[in-house]
Amino acid sequence: MDQLEDKLLLMGKRIESQSTEELLHPDQQSHPEWGGADTRITSDFFFEPTDWHNRHELLVRTIHAKPLTWLFMELRDVFNPWLDTSNKYGFYGSLAKAALQHLATNQPETNDARPLLRAVLGAAFRQLETLRSEGELTADGWIILHERDSEGRQKRTDIETGEECS
Repeated sequence: MDQLEDKLLLMGKRIESQSTEELLHPDQQSHPEWGGADTRITSDFFFEPTDWHNRHELLVRTIHAKPLTWLFMELRDVFNPWLDTSNKYGFYGSLAKAALQHLATNQPETNDARPLLRAVLGAAFRQLETLRSEGELTADGWIILHERDSEGRQKRTDIETGEECS
């Protein structure tokens, strides 16, 4: 886990030292914007999900979709040994939620992607703390209610516990 922390710290250094336009993952050649584990990152502010599956994804609309996708892919790679079908939705959901919370409190978006990337990297460090304390990433609830509040914000509630999911 110390190696994992070192890799997260290295990502933070890259965020601070490189132009965010230089932050590209090799997989972005075929998938320029993230989509997976019920999360989608897009620079298309007019994108509206049409089918049931896509309407339930956490949708992060940002002008910084490419560097944010880079970060999601990098985090996927470094957390890979601990990610599986039981926890990937919670893991990526927590990253998307951190991005959405940052974006909600920082409008209009600035031209600098770094604050957004820092917020998401902070969520990754919280996942690392969970991994250290629990020995694994937290499993997702099996029954999730997907809703939107009166302002259109997405919300996920675990039906069994009634608690909001990350």
